[in-house]
Amino acid sequence: MKLSLQTGAVIYPAYVFGATDMLDQLAPVEKDRDKTKQDTKNYSFATMMESLSRKLGGGLTLYYGQYFLPIPYNPQLSMVLGNPIYPVENTTEPNVCGEKITCKRIENPTTEQVEELMDRYTNALQCLFEQYKVEAGYPNDTLKVI
Repeated sequence: MKLSLQTGAVIYPAYVFGATDMLDQLAPVEKDRDKTKQDTKNYSFATMMESLSRKLGGGLTLYYGQYFLPIPYNPQLSMVLGNPIYPVENTTEPNVCGEKITCKRIENPTTEQVEELMDRYTNALQCLFEQYKVEAGYPNDTLKVI
């Protein structure tokens, strides 16, 4: 978002329905976990992966697909594209080559400006998801942006 504000790049919200069905995650860690309901081996593997991820300072997970290999399944994918989001509203202008539309640039955007643009993006993504989820075959799903 900061880069978009600095360059004047227009943002297009997009969502791909079915992308989460391409691979399975080995031993996902869930926030609301209950030790009594999970098997101990799977639970200890999940907590070990979580601990290692925290030590490395980044997310670490193992995925598998067909035949327990990193070969994705073949789900039906549907991509939806939303209306453009202009980083600085009502300031569109052609870029230096005169070809593409950009916005007014902000050399050093404030944290508030970056957060406001991120809020507009996540709201647009949420609306896009809600608008097309039934048509895409995911009527009971919800989108959590964290």
